Amino acid sequence: MNKQDLSFCIAGAYLRVHFLDDVDGRRYLETYAPFYVKETKENLMFTMTVGDGLVNDEPEGSEVGQFDCGGNNHGVYLLPNGGYKMIISNLNGEKACALQTNANFSDCQISLFGNLLNRAFGLNNAMMVAFAFAGAHHSILLMHSSVALHDGRGYLFLGKSGTGKSTHNDLWNKYIPGTEILNDDNPAIRVVDGKPFVYGTPWSGKRNFYRQLSVPIGAYVRLEQAPENIIEKEHKLQGFATILSSCSTMIWDKSSYNAICDTASAVASIVPVFHLKNRPDEEAAKISFEACTGKKYVFINADKA
Repeated sequence: MNKQDLSFCIAGAYLRVHFLDDVDGRRYLETYAPFYVKETKENLMFTMTVGDGLVNDEPEGSEVGQFDCGGNNHGVYLLPNGGYKMIISNLNGEKACALQTNANFSDCQISLFGNLLNRAFGLNNAMMVAFAFAGAHHSILLMHSSVALHDGRGYLFLGKSGTGKSTHNDLWNKYIPGTEILNDDNPAIRVVDGKPFVYGTPWSGKRNFYRQLSVPIGAYVRLEQAPENIIEKEHKLQGFATILSSCSTMIWDKSSYNAICDTASAVASIVPVFHLKNRPDEEAAKISFEACTGKKYVFINADKA
């Protein structure tokens, strides 16, 4: 039996996946390819040990709740040692994995179920959970956002599912020359030497933007669908609430939640946050671009460009 270790660097944090069984772990983690690193001696943010029979798929401990995460269910249970057990199901309600962690998510164990596709789904979701809550203790935020990259800065579009985050990013790409998409679903944020940065991650929703790249944050924009395009800058307290509402959190877990609040507060004290009531059109891209960058928008005929 050949065991395999895979190491990754995401948002400057190092993590390792240790496979106990004779499998090709990279087949489970294809979107992680840009983040793969050779064996590292850096301090690990977390280790994920993967093995059949390592964690059973039965509830254990005190049930915290059943959570709908984009259509797939996470059953969360608090263990007596302060760690967690999570049973993650796919969109069809079939169990994909059982994850068990210590209190700060630095040590994770997981068993995967079903076929290769289902196992990859389970491991990917467990990795994202572990990154979010181990990262909380390392001043890292995992956010729900679509990120535009322009002139060396990242602009994060926030809002509930269906409010048009990806659409607004596409409008920037269509009408504002030199714009790219950094990430389309779950970027990471951390403050480095007093400056907030946004990082690409292996989690980008349905679109293939898995980029090993980081840039300073230019601004946040909270989107709200409306019949007119109006943008206003939020005051610091409202900006903090806006940022926090888009972070992955477990509000009942005081240690990680307080750490996330501290990081979100630090970011909100530095980075401007705007509220954009908008239609999905060129004017919306224009006014958000001008507010976020302080630059004058120059019209281009995107259909002929």
